[in-house]
Parts: sequence; structure tokens; C-alpha cells
Amino acid sequence: MKQKSKIKEFASKIAISFFFAAIFVVIFYFFLETKIATYISLINTTAVKDSMIEKEATYNLEAKRLISYPKYGSKYANIEIPSIKLKLPVYYGDTKKILRMGVGHYNGSYFPGENGSIIYAAHNNPGYFQKLDQVHIGDEVIIKASYGEFKYKIIESKVVKETDLDAFFIQHDNELLIMYTCWPINRSVVGRKTQRLVVYAERVIDYENQNNS
Repeated sequence: MKQKSKIKEFASKIAISFFFAAIFVVIFYFFLETKIATYISLINTTAVKDSMIEKEATYNLEAKRLISYPKYGSKYANIEIPSIKLKLPVYYGDTKKILRMGVGHYNGSYFPGENGSIIYAAHNNPGYFQKLDQVHIGDEVIIKASYGEFKYKIIESKVVKETDLDAFFIQHDNELLIMYTCWPINRSVVGRKTQRLVVYAERVIDYENQNNS
């Protein structure tokens, strides 16, 4: 009987430990995670300076093609959406490591100025693409690359399933900026998110701000 009593007492202690651990996880998820993400965002925003672009790329304006490309994983641009006060670094690639630093550029898509679809992704955490659902048609998007400045105008936004590949169709003769993040953005939704918020912006030609190499 004493042995059974000790086992029950031990099991009770384990159950209590798990209970408090669960409470801690919930508190972390709903409160601390947001603050940590905000701090990371502030660090990223502070780091967004033209002088910190790691790898220079060269661009041929007449051919609408890059002559040399940035190194995979390096920062090559900054993206700004003034209407939602967004300013983030853009990295070539979309690995988990890159997405923790800022906006990731899908390496199967074109670069700004190449007259094809550009696909950018970022987390929906504070300071990343959390406010992407607040943009409106006509809002300006500016990409300041190491080889020139490119402007876009938002034309559409929609929510799609993550398996909807048509929403990310690569166009080869029309420069379309495609930005996306996980949906819903609401942090109270727990678990894997199977939808994506996708925002489309078309190129606005402004040759004065581009460098002809």
C-alpha cells in the first residue's frame, strides 16, 4: 500500500508540473513571443540601410536583365510600403533562416527590373508582414535595390489556400510583385496555418531612379 501511495504522489507531482509548464507555454505564446518578435523587428529596421547591402548586383537597363546576381542568402535590397510604415531588408532566398531576418525572395522568380514576376515572403509577426492586410489598392511599394530603385502600385489582395499554386504563377513578360504571408494574421489562432494572404503590385516605370550599367 505504501508503494502505491508513493507512486500516486509521484504521479500527482508530475501532473502538477505539466500543468504549470502548459500555463508557461501559453503565456509565452500570447505575450512574450510578440515582444520578442517586436525586438527582432526593431533590430532589422535599424539595420535597414543602403550602405549595408552585402552584395552588389549590376543591371542592364536596355536588356532589362541583371548582369551579375547577388549571392544566395545575402541582402540585396530594402522594401518600403509607406502607407503601413513598413521598411524591411530583402534577402535572396526564402529559407527559414532568411525569413527570420526579413523578407525572403523566392529564387525561382525574377529580380526587380527583369520584367517578370517577383515573389517575396515574410512572417506575419509584428514588424514583418503583420500589417500587409492593411494595404489598399493604389498604395505604393518601393524596392531600393543595390542596382536601382523600383516602384510598384498595389492592384489586388486575396486570401488563398497554401496549395493554390495559380496564385503564385510566374509571368515572364510582365513585372508583377507578389508578396505573401501566412493567414490569418491573428496571433490567437494556434496551429499550422494553411492559408496565405497574397498582395499583388504592378510595376510603375521610373527610369530616372535606375542605373544603366
